[in-house]
Amino acid sequence: METGVGRQRTERALEWLLSRPLLGNVAYRPRVVLSAGFCGGLRDDLRTGDVVLATEVVDESAGRWPTTWPGELPGGRWNPPLHRGRLLTAAHLAGDPEAKRALGRQHDAMAVDMETAALARLCTAAEVPFGCVRAVLDESATPLSPRLVSLLSGGRVSPWRLAAALARSPRLVGELWQLAQRARTAGDTLGRSVGELLTLTLPWASGPGG
Repeated sequence: METGVGRQRTERALEWLLSRPLLGNVAYRPRVVLSAGFCGGLRDDLRTGDVVLATEVVDESAGRWPTTWPGELPGGRWNPPLHRGRLLTAAHLAGDPEAKRALGRQHDAMAVDMETAALARLCTAAEVPFGCVRAVLDESATPLSPRLVSLLSGGRVSPWRLAAALARSPRLVGELWQLAQRARTAGDTLGRSVGELLTLTLPWASGPGG
């Protein structure tokens, strides 16, 4: 299910998912919820395409939710490697490198997104196990211009809004092209990581009788 960008969209989607919606004639309740998407790096050792598997989720209001899935990972080499640690959910994009690093220090977090705390709060209240896997889109040292931050802060960008932004700031073309390149790299590793997680941790991986 695609929630969209930001807390409000995530809350709407999760409230529906956790309300036992009817699929056919059967009330559906998820056995586990996995938040998957992109994040911004808050540590200098994380690179675009690196994958963060959150051990806990925090927000800027001191909310804290330890993840409850997948628990202990099977041993062996994971490809791509998984960085495990704390994920911060913030209300706004951080574009300045020093601001990103300051967020990391303040919250002892390795990466930041805009959605997962809402998911964590709702899943915890509903007693549904949840996890979070995110691929780094922009590194801590990568500046995002105020123009780009403003354009992306509203979530999904309509063609009209994009055209208006490009008319006002033609230099956005270069930034958007670089962002698309990073998104391809991050999307590839995110897809492989989600596939590996689901294959190695959910019941079907253990075979008949497992």
